[in-house]
Amino acid sequence: MTRFGQLEFEDDGKSTPKATNNAGGFDKVSQPQGEPPRDAAYCYANAMKFWLGGDFEQALRNFSRAVEYDTTFLGGWLGQVEMLIELGEFPEATLWTDKALKFFPDNPELLAAKGVAAACDARMEQAFAFSDRAIERENAGWRVWLGRAQVLVRKKSNIAQTCISNAVSMAGPDAGYVRLRAGRLLAAAGDYRSAIEHLAKAVDLLPTSSLAWLELGICQSRLGRPEAKATIEQALGLRPGWSRAVDELSKCRKRGFFSRLFSR
Repeated sequence: MTRFGQLEFEDDGKSTPKATNNAGGFDKVSQPQGEPPRDAAYCYANAMKFWLGGDFEQALRNFSRAVEYDTTFLGGWLGQVEMLIELGEFPEATLWTDKALKFFPDNPELLAAKGVAAACDARMEQAFAFSDRAIERENAGWRVWLGRAQVLVRKKSNIAQTCISNAVSMAGPDAGYVRLRAGRLLAAAGDYRSAIEHLAKAVDLLPTSSLAWLELGICQSRLGRPEAKATIEQALGLRPGWSRAVDELSKCRKRGFFSRLFSR
């Protein structure tokens, strides 16, 4: 059974990170008595909190709940596809993009996401084909340009930076999210200096996002910058016990120790 097929939609309420930011065969989610009303928007907001906290599994569950409540809610579809990509479930991401495209034919953001899934799965010809279709749409937004950049960085193309600039220029109120995504994209490509420029702005705009702080700290650590330790500790303060942050803090301390040792 696939990861998506194993999803359980009961929220235990124990792992919500600290954050303040803002037809197909689905059964409607039942509403427990005595709880605040839940709908697609509620689940989407909860999913974004998990995403900003770096908990992609829980983000996926909540994006999927949003789609259960409302199959016409594009944000829920996009979120669950993006989280499947984060979790390395590339064929599954493609499958659910195809399901979403039945509700939103030729939607540029979904086409861009399908291109990213193909690129991550080393299907570059298909990746460019879907990315081209997305870019050609008149209503191509920042997700389309970031998707294009994510395809291009795998070909080590300098045009990726231009695509990121386009995404940032049209981000509007989503500037924090776009900066975070752009920084993570560049960090994954090994361009830590460029990534830091975006991630530093991301933590200014999303100060309660443990994911943004950790990604910034990792980039700083890779470049041997002394502020890396404090940045990663900030991420741990927002999400105590986060294993990924704990591991990165340990690596950062070791780098600092050996750096001091060799300098002597």
